[in-house]
Amino acid sequence: MENRISDVEPKLSTVSTAKEEIDLKLFHAAEIRPVNILKSLQLSNEAIAASLEIAYDEGAALGYRHSGVSSRLLAKYDDAFEYFEKALDIYNRLNDPHGKAKVYNSIGNIYLNLSDYKYSLEYLHKCLGIIKEINDKQFEADVLINIGLAYQELGDFASSLEYNLQSMQTFTNNGLTVPASLLNNIGIVYQNLGEYETSLEYFKEGLRLAEEKDNQLDKGFALGNISLVYLLQKNHDAAIKSLFESLDIFCALGNRQAEANAYLNIGKTYRDMDQFGKAIEYESKALELHEAISDLSGKSSTLLLIGGIYYSMGEYEKAREYYVNGLRVAQDIGDFINETEAYLLIAGYFAGINQTALALDNLFMANNLAEKRDAKKDISRVHRLYFEIYRSTGNFEKAFEHFEKHFGLEKEINSIESERKLKSLSIQYQFENSEKERQIALQEKEIYKLKNVELAEANSRLTKLNEEKNEFIGIAAHDLKNPLSGILVYSKKLRTRIDKYSKEQIIEIASQMEIASEKMFKLIEKFLDVNFIESGKQNINSAKFNAADLLKQTLALNINHAKTKNIAIELICEDDLEMISDKDSLGQILDNLISNAVKFTYPDKNIIIKAVHEGDNIRFEVKDEGPGLTESDKERLFKRFARLSAMPTGNEISTGLGLSIAHKLTSMLGGKLWCESEAGNGAVFIAEIPAAAAPRTEEVPV
Repeated sequence: MENRISDVEPKLSTVSTAKEEIDLKLFHAAEIRPVNILKSLQLSNEAIAASLEIAYDEGAALGYRHSGVSSRLLAKYDDAFEYFEKALDIYNRLNDPHGKAKVYNSIGNIYLNLSDYKYSLEYLHKCLGIIKEINDKQFEADVLINIGLAYQELGDFASSLEYNLQSMQTFTNNGLTVPASLLNNIGIVYQNLGEYETSLEYFKEGLRLAEEKDNQLDKGFALGNISLVYLLQKNHDAAIKSLFESLDIFCALGNRQAEANAYLNIGKTYRDMDQFGKAIEYESKALELHEAISDLSGKSSTLLLIGGIYYSMGEYEKAREYYVNGLRVAQDIGDFINETEAYLLIAGYFAGINQTALALDNLFMANNLAEKRDAKKDISRVHRLYFEIYRSTGNFEKAFEHFEKHFGLEKEINSIESERKLKSLSIQYQFENSEKERQIALQEKEIYKLKNVELAEANSRLTKLNEEKNEFIGIAAHDLKNPLSGILVYSKKLRTRIDKYSKEQIIEIASQMEIASEKMFKLIEKFLDVNFIESGKQNINSAKFNAADLLKQTLALNINHAKTKNIAIELICEDDLEMISDKDSLGQILDNLISNAVKFTYPDKNIIIKAVHEGDNIRFEVKDEGPGLTESDKERLFKRFARLSAMPTGNEISTGLGLSIAHKLTSMLGGKLWCESEAGNGAVFIAEIPAAAAPRTEEVPV
């Protein structure tokens, strides 16, 4: 990059026309921005003035856009909005869709800096729509990165990973260089999913690329991200080293927003090391910068962090002072996230000094704000603190009531996070498969050029084995998640509340853990059968059992989820439904159908489950009152990872694996599974399985 910049400067003194000088200055401004933002802004403003003087609209528009980008990087957001509005006016007059798209992208990035994700996504999707029409693949890939970043900030890591991987595909499929910023973003997603080693790999590769291209801004971000992984791993020395390297870069660039964040993270690291004096020193520097650049949300969160450090030091009144100041700033700007956090911290302060009434007042305010945002983690923290306060005052009835609410929310949060992680893994598998298919396609071209039929056949076999391997991973992840989540919840319940349960209650909890463990063991026993992976066949172990009993047991596993949505379940079942079949496989089928019905039925509605003899078959019907299915949905219903128009009705996440598993297992048992539905009128899933017939063992495509 230094060579390209040094090549431009001598040319400025040799240009022959005003337009040529303007174009060269604008090129220089874009090239120098990663290493010197202030110089870039100066060059852009010089180009604007020169363009207005000779009525060069294209030059003025590009100058305004460059100045807007530099102002955004310097956290001068009002100036940036003003520059972008002027650029947009000119691009509209010139009827230049590409220029408009660039401005929309930049405005979306400003709203992203301001944590206004709704408007950020609105402008970024506007931009993406224009780009797809004009077919600019480089720009499309860049905007997909920004959309992924917005979802990342929202905490929707599955969607973030999806857009980031779409961006990577766009880069690679079109022979474009993958930027370091994309690798950093993917690393952040994996970091938030708890995959620290994977995230570190992406960050280090991003750092390598940034150094290779001498992109100081990306290098600084990569070092900062690496430091956060080290902090999570308690490798404090490595974290501090990377943070100070990133701080030096941001100071040299004049990027005060990034500089403030570096100071803040240095403070967090020292706090984690119990070096509270240094922690306050660096958090105070972050606070000064947040005030200087009018980043009031950053100011509020930093005040709360400093208050937390003083609290850890035992200086409670000093902590309360910072908590209150952080609360006031958050209230002034309508920052409900920091306002909720402030009320929680102040409530904890008052609880610690036994001022119960004031603690409860602040908890009430925190709960109202958290419920408005449906912030389950914050609501769970509220109930946890209620429990601790009431327990300390001897009001055990109230304490237990709030502990149960806290416990229920923790279970729901664990389930949601498990679903999101599974969705993220599914997206990753799809991306990897797509990449492998692309590589295989390229290999096939070479193979057929050489007319090597034997290699082509071998390649086909490898492709098939890869698909079977991915299917196995998807099925295992899907069916092991629920029992594992149940064991986690029940074990946590016993560990934290063992003294509050009777012997009978403990036996009941242990029984549920035992049932979940047995279910996991049986699933693992089947999935680890090598024959299942290599040939697509699952071993079928037929035995005599009563399907009515199995159905009732399966229904019991899903009843709690139904209760959370106030869904009534009616069971119409013959008492004697004797079968000779694979009991475990049928249990999986029924569990997938019932859990699917609960997921898609509207709250306060009904599910009807029937099981009857139908000739030589047992017929199982699960009728829901959900959104129903379109004809297009029905065509893709039983395919893996199918995306349908119908969405879960309680914010659950659907990966599209459950029904494909049920369909395959039904076929293996010699039966058939289908759906009868109209859009808007719910759905009925019907499985007919032979009561005592030899099951099919040949491979069944999903």
